[in-house]
Amino acid sequence: MLSTTIYPDFYEDFCCKADKCQHTCCAGWEIDIDAATAAKYQQLEGALGEKIRQNIVENDGVWQFCLGAEERCPFLCKDGLCELIRRADESILCDICTNHPRFFVMVGDYELAGVGLSCEKSCELLLADTASLSFRTESGEKLSMHELLQCLALPASDADLCYQAGLTADDAEFVLSCMQKTEPIDEAWTAQLEQLRSASLAAGGEAPKVFDRIYQYILYRALEHVPQYGWGTVLSYAQLNADFIYLSCQLTGQLDESIRRWSEQIEYSTENVKILLASLA
Repeated sequence: MLSTTIYPDFYEDFCCKADKCQHTCCAGWEIDIDAATAAKYQQLEGALGEKIRQNIVENDGVWQFCLGAEERCPFLCKDGLCELIRRADESILCDICTNHPRFFVMVGDYELAGVGLSCEKSCELLLADTASLSFRTESGEKLSMHELLQCLALPASDADLCYQAGLTADDAEFVLSCMQKTEPIDEAWTAQLEQLRSASLAAGGEAPKVFDRIYQYILYRALEHVPQYGWGTVLSYAQLNADFIYLSCQLTGQLDESIRRWSEQIEYSTENVKILLASLA
């Protein structure tokens, strides 16, 4: 039976910022090459094929690009554009480069799609509206967050879909203690946690309305974990991460960057997601 794919309301507006992006996705990550593309690279003729083969390596049966200084892809140009696309076209890219930051996960009979928030453009699209998230199917049917959860047989109340503001100092300490358990992506992340602890932040007032939307998107992204961890734990996970983003924004004053950095540390680390879910179960 074919599954139904569901997309968030802003998905179709996504377009890579390319050289306009301040935080390129072509550096700081291992870039795996899918088997079909790796085979194509081995057969590619000409100077470009030779250069590609000189800049890829096989590790434990998986081909990867050999990263250079600052973990940059060897084909990332100084102006932020991709040499492979310039010299050929997008069809030459491996799957991960073609799809990033898009994600597709199966939940029951539905495929949930979206864009990861480590990407500047994804954050801009999420924050461009303060309305509750809405969705559409590949056939064009529109769904509210409530309707989506009903499709997935999840018992969501109105309160479940709202960010719960009003952190106390003890709440903030719990959030930071949970984040401390995760494996840091870099030294800057560890330094940020120390700053947040020193600042003794608490968010006792009203949160900006957009935090409902942020919370809902984190919840949507985590729905794949409901079968293993339970609905209540996934709700707590969404609240915890939205709380952290709120605290981070209180410190930096930059909501979009607070979301993006959270995503790099948590959303894009399968292990860190599991650590947080397990700590809340």
